[in-house]
Amino acid sequence: MIESIDPFPWFLNKDVEIKVSGRVANMHIRSSEWSDIWRPMLSRIHDYMLQFPARLVIGIAGPPAAGKTYFAAQLEWLAAKGFLPGARGRAVPMDGFHLPLDILLSRRIRFEDGTSISLAECKGIPATFDAQSLREHLMLANDNSAQLDWPDYDRTTHRVVPQAIRIKKSDNLVIVEGNYLFLDVPPYERMPEFFQLRIYVDCPAPAIISGLVNRHMAGGKSLEEAKDWVRRVDLPNARLIERTRDAAHLVVKRDQERVIAELSWQTPKLSSDSAVGAVVVESKAS
Repeated sequence: MIESIDPFPWFLNKDVEIKVSGRVANMHIRSSEWSDIWRPMLSRIHDYMLQFPARLVIGIAGPPAAGKTYFAAQLEWLAAKGFLPGARGRAVPMDGFHLPLDILLSRRIRFEDGTSISLAECKGIPATFDAQSLREHLMLANDNSAQLDWPDYDRTTHRVVPQAIRIKKSDNLVIVEGNYLFLDVPPYERMPEFFQLRIYVDCPAPAIISGLVNRHMAGGKSLEEAKDWVRRVDLPNARLIERTRDAAHLVVKRDQERVIAELSWQTPKLSSDSAVGAVVVESKAS
């Protein structure tokens, strides 16, 4: 019930520091955004928690640079500060399941026109993740009988950090964010079913593109390298991910300034229509 959510929290209209992927970021929620967006959304999430009192596992998907990680960090912070009553939560990334570089270099992806590149050259597509390990961790996340160590991803070194995040037995809210959580084709078949609440974060294309270019440049790429990566890897990924939008219970829509402008609750549709595409992954020739 919405009455359980504080109508006037102390942090409104202020800059508050939160941790996003190990870095400090500012959160600024206006009074109108809280009353129109956050308070009713947290109320619905609280209702889901009452339906799954042992542990609620939330999946947050959406195109790259739409703000999934930031949104998950906001939910984690709000739960930790008591603004989601009864929640003891942890936010964890799908990015922790990137395959090691040596494996990415040893495998190639072949396109319909016969050309091929190594997976290291298109890191971030579905084939560059360890889907089986992700599945195993999600199974454990749905079982709160034991604590679970979850891998993180360092965007500076572009390396996985094993067992970086601990999900405690007492954590009754697990927030998983990642591009492909709602895919339902091999090797991601039935992946959406691990989440009792599925949230899709959307953002206008110009904001996504600028965010991706800035992210890649911060990671060491030149402007031209960043633009090329966005064109060659990120935008095709975004088009694929967009096809999983119907699997969500909630669509969170950001505006051009990346402020949440609208919530759209819907009846989710789970299907395998979101095909990954006709590609073949093969071992590198010796």
